[in-house]
Amino acid sequence: MKYFRLDRIDTKLDAVVNKGIAAALLGNIPEGIKIMRDEGVPPDVITRVIFSPQQRRETDWKH
Repeated sequence: MKYFRLDRIDTKLDAVVNKGIAAALLGNIPEGIKIMRDEGVPPDVITRVIFSPQQRRETDWKH
């Protein structure tokens, strides 16, 4: 398993990731991925937060 920080120090990235997670959790996974990809979220982060919810941060958006 890859190591990742427990918090995001980039607040813009944090906001974009949470917006993408929200879209995905509300039923539109492709839109969540698109939101994050269009804003430059690294592909490994997108994959982790969309497909491995157990690896999300405590501060990430929850439904």
